Amino acid sequence: MVQGRRSSTKSRSSSSSSQQWDEVGKAVKAGADELRALTTHSQLYQWAKEHKFATASMFPKFKTELNKRLDIDYDELRSIAQRERFAQIEAAAVDGRLVELWAAGDDEVSSYAVCGPDGFVAWYGEFFEDDKIRKEGDQNSADLSAAGKAVFLAGKVREELEVDALTVRIHVLNHHVRSEDLMRAALGAGVVVEIDVDDDTTALDWCREPGSKSWRETKLERLLARDTDTDTGEDTGQDESDTIDDTDEDGAGGQ
Repeated sequence: MVQGRRSSTKSRSSSSSSQQWDEVGKAVKAGADELRALTTHSQLYQWAKEHKFATASMFPKFKTELNKRLDIDYDELRSIAQRERFAQIEAAAVDGRLVELWAAGDDEVSSYAVCGPDGFVAWYGEFFEDDKIRKEGDQNSADLSAAGKAVFLAGKVREELEVDALTVRIHVLNHHVRSEDLMRAALGAGVVVEIDVDDDTTALDWCREPGSKSWRETKLERLLARDTDTDTGEDTGQDESDTIDDTDEDGAGGQ
């Protein structure tokens, strides 16, 4: 009986997938002229969204049908757009401001920390269960997620300064953290990422501290590298008596 139920479930799943392929294929064929007139991946995604194809199961089929029927390579169009956007960010960041951060994750205690110049903590706490990068039991992913949060934070500094782009130098302990792996986050934040692998454990030490600190509590200008920071305030971050146990933080990049 159990085997029969499994066979029935598999059959229904296969039937549903087949129906999706047919639905997407017919839509792409019918909309061929309209789709050929779209020149960017963003426009194609919007078309898919309007036709309810922008889902985990339907969108891969949509991309396949585009390529098969119309010779439109969605992923290549997206890559071209990303390269062009990054070139714009690099050009705008030349001779611009520099943010300097230290980032670390600690898989053993499921936590992360991002520190600014002079060792003050800008943001730390436990990883959310739905963290998109960190995988339990994988130290490399913990460090990469922490670095991603540093990129997000640099983007918030850019917004605060109201500049088109800037550069963020992120100090990490893990040589597996590479700027290429942070490209998507960098594009979203509007920053150029430099990775510096060193032995400064300031951020790692904060991973073991109790409590948490939201990035929203940090004066963002204090994250500028010392030689470009014109603020002489005495923000020393947060000591033990100032730690809190709040969970009112943004998801995705903004834990």
